[in-house]
Amino acid sequence: MLHQSEIPQPHSKNPIDILIVDDVADNIRLLSRILVKRGYQTRKALNGSMALTAIQASKPHLILLDVQMPDMSGYELCHLIKSDPNTLHIPIIFLSANDDSSERKKAIRLGGSDYLTKPFNIENLVVSIRKHIELASIS
Repeated sequence: MLHQSEIPQPHSKNPIDILIVDDVADNIRLLSRILVKRGYQTRKALNGSMALTAIQASKPHLILLDVQMPDMSGYELCHLIKSDPNTLHIPIIFLSANDDSSERKKAIRLGGSDYLTKPFNIENLVVSIRKHIELASIS
């Protein structure tokens, strides 16, 4: 178990690295601006293939993942990430415009840590990120 001081923190020498995966560049820019202002480091991927390449290059602390993407859905990408022993520990927060409870259940069943609907409350997003970073660090 890690002590509180060992859990990655925003604004630290090694900031929390969040990979944002969304096929809409404006969504990525908005999320990135919000998170960078709060001290997080962000990387971006416009599709599942780019995300896999980014994850292989450097594992993020957390992934914000859109559900609806053209080449590979967020669900498919989550399945690939959670099937790999090297990446299955990375928390994934799904972001979706669909607030159907069956979609939320599917995301969690596939290994997602949380499922937030767009438009999302910024503070709820930040709280979810903090919570899942801490849980992943303790595990």
